Amino acid sequence: MMAAFSSSTRRLALVLILLVSTLGCNLLVQPGNISQPPRQAAPGDLLLPTAAEPVPPTPTATRVIEAYLPSPTRTPTPTLVPTDPPSPTPVPSTPTPLPPAPVTRRVVIISVDGLRPDALDQTHTPTLDRLRSQGAYTADARTVLPSVTLVSHASMLGGMTPEKHGIYWNDFRPELGKINGPTLFSVAHDAGLSTAMVVGKPKLEHLVLPGSVDSYIFAGSRDDEVAAKALELLQGEPPAVLFIHFPDTDAVGHSSGWMSLPQLQTVSHVDTLIGQIADALDLSDTLLIVTSDHGGTGTGHGGDTPEETRIPWLAVGPGIPAGLVLSPPLHTYDTAAAALYALGLPIPPEWDGRPPAELGVR
Repeated sequence: MMAAFSSSTRRLALVLILLVSTLGCNLLVQPGNISQPPRQAAPGDLLLPTAAEPVPPTPTATRVIEAYLPSPTRTPTPTLVPTDPPSPTPVPSTPTPLPPAPVTRRVVIISVDGLRPDALDQTHTPTLDRLRSQGAYTADARTVLPSVTLVSHASMLGGMTPEKHGIYWNDFRPELGKINGPTLFSVAHDAGLSTAMVVGKPKLEHLVLPGSVDSYIFAGSRDDEVAAKALELLQGEPPAVLFIHFPDTDAVGHSSGWMSLPQLQTVSHVDTLIGQIADALDLSDTLLIVTSDHGGTGTGHGGDTPEETRIPWLAVGPGIPAGLVLSPPLHTYDTAAAALYALGLPIPPEWDGRPPAELGVR
């Protein structure tokens, strides 16, 4: 009987061992016993695997364990609740566009050599009186020193003081070369605009840089000759930049004296010629500037007295308020800057000239 019991016991032990190895857990060792020192096995004890010697689970055991794992919890699909649409972002209203700036297609600069501003108040000048009422004017502009024709015109058309433009003589001396640029004509020509000069003194050729003036005309030493050539240029398509130089007022000042009756009569006559030129222009797209290079006293000029250095400066054209009195200071080298500004061209940074602040040209 003991043998049968022992055989049954062994079979039961084998079943338990198989079950323990299948489930991968220790059925006989409690957690509290793990920290206790192992006791010596007594005779007849059944030896079981301990936690220090785990039996690797078999694939069958893995499937058994997975069968007892809880099934994953499904997250319920949220119910979409309709909401009110968001309020549209207000769009700022478009401001009313400003009217476009006046566009100046061309610039005409007229220089009456030797014209003092007070001469306009002592003789008959209906054209200049009308232009003054239509545009901007000052009788207190200033020329440069020395107050002579070539030096002053170099500043007028070159935008710089004599120290920069390098013209210090006052007669035609080809061996001395040309003005230091850039000039009004070179900037305009480089921008693709046509340029022209009609002059009454040959020495003004010193102001023509190579390739800067499309048409340079020495018309003769009389105002009538200059006006005739200028009117020829204005027929058809006029140049974009035109300079006209009238010499007689200066010549009569040297021969008869500044503010003498012959000179005042000469001023009245050149006023008529300026009227012919103004009538040939479309002042809705043309800036017309009338000015001078210097004044004079007695029969000469070149000094720093107000009679020699004060010059008139008049501008009429698109965007210029009628009857505007320009504020000082305004210098002869501001003339070229005003012309470029009106044409929408950049003013060279080395220039001293700046357009008058009051002018409403583009």
